[in-house]
Amino acid sequence: MSTKPFFVSSPGKVILFGEHSAVYSKPAIAAALDLRAYLLVKPSEDPNIIRLDFPDIGLSHSWNKNDIPWTKIKEYVQAKEGKPQISEELIPEIIDLLSDNLSDLSSSLHYVTCHCFLYLYSILCTADVPGMLYSVRSTLPIGAGLGSSAAIAVCLASAMSILGGHVAKASVDYDAKSTSKNHEDEEFIDKWSLMGEKCFHGNPSGIDNAVATHGGAVMFQRMKNPAAPSVRTNMRNFPPISLLLTNTKIPRSTAALVAGVSALNTKYSKTSASILDAMEHLANEAYQVMVKPFFGPEETRTLRELTEINHGLLVALGVSHPSLEKIKIIGDSHRIGATKLTGAGGGGCAITLLNEDVSKAELDNSLEEFEANGFETYRTSLGGKGVGALYYENVQEDKREEVFSEIAFTKFKDREEIIQALGVQNVSGWKFW
Repeated sequence: MSTKPFFVSSPGKVILFGEHSAVYSKPAIAAALDLRAYLLVKPSEDPNIIRLDFPDIGLSHSWNKNDIPWTKIKEYVQAKEGKPQISEELIPEIIDLLSDNLSDLSSSLHYVTCHCFLYLYSILCTADVPGMLYSVRSTLPIGAGLGSSAAIAVCLASAMSILGGHVAKASVDYDAKSTSKNHEDEEFIDKWSLMGEKCFHGNPSGIDNAVATHGGAVMFQRMKNPAAPSVRTNMRNFPPISLLLTNTKIPRSTAALVAGVSALNTKYSKTSASILDAMEHLANEAYQVMVKPFFGPEETRTLRELTEINHGLLVALGVSHPSLEKIKIIGDSHRIGATKLTGAGGGGCAITLLNEDVSKAELDNSLEEFEANGFETYRTSLGGKGVGALYYENVQEDKREEVFSEIAFTKFKDREEIIQALGVQNVSGWKFW
């Protein structure tokens, strides 16, 4: 159990291939996004007080840890070799036992966030764990279909697993290429973060938290038999690729868009089936490219070509939007790369896999045009590392107070300041499981 301050961080995700077709038991591919959530865990001055701060959503809430009914909660948790075992669903008796600690929360967003926090805390930690301050910041747009809640659930699950002594210390360097590491700790965090996601979303697919935990990319496929588990294949070593994420800032209803595709599929079943089959072939082809051991410029070009095809198929399903087409037109006119909508469509976000030789001038011109049209852009990368930790002892001694300053962390004004101060590529000492 650690009583020194530490950070954990995990990435968001984008759907690369197979959105909508995944509903029809076709394979889809999601990849990690180098926009991340960060959680600072720091000892509380009062060892009985735990506090959760999430300034991005205006949340600050404290509890006395002695008010948590530890003994009763542990009665409902199965343990093996000292580790709590995952349940298939959230345990209703534990939810009921925690309800008094959540009764004074009026905002639904604050409620589900605190519910996730307390559920994981009460199972993965014990009454012996001293009070800590938990401060969350996210460089991900919240509610944009980029897995922000999963990234937070993974941060909480990994922090509680560290405090509860359930995982070994993260020890893999950021630039390590080895594939021989033991993935048991990652799997533990992955499974418990899914329980956190269930606090947020009820019945999540498990894809967002899998990408946030393992990084790289994940291919997944729901079975036609609802009782059968989904098939999931991790591509942990998928290398980072330069990406431009553009947010239309136009809200959309995933349920309405899925229903629209369903209606099209009913009315024009043969035509729709051909489109969905094409998306299946495309996802399988992309997977074969993405798992190549020597992924380079040729493979990246192939992914860009498949990206263009995928967007066209999604347009054919009727899930694009004038704002998404405007993003594509701007990107194509400046020849910066291959653009497609990502996620449900109908607004939301588009991604552009950037050309290796795109000039700074062309990219700057396109960014200006995106901004002039009211869009928000994020220069980031696709793939890369999953959940990681930055421990107190791994930071240069004269930098520790600055890096682990709770006041500075909660007051960073935007994602650029967070990334500059804490980014896994900018700060030495980050380790990964």
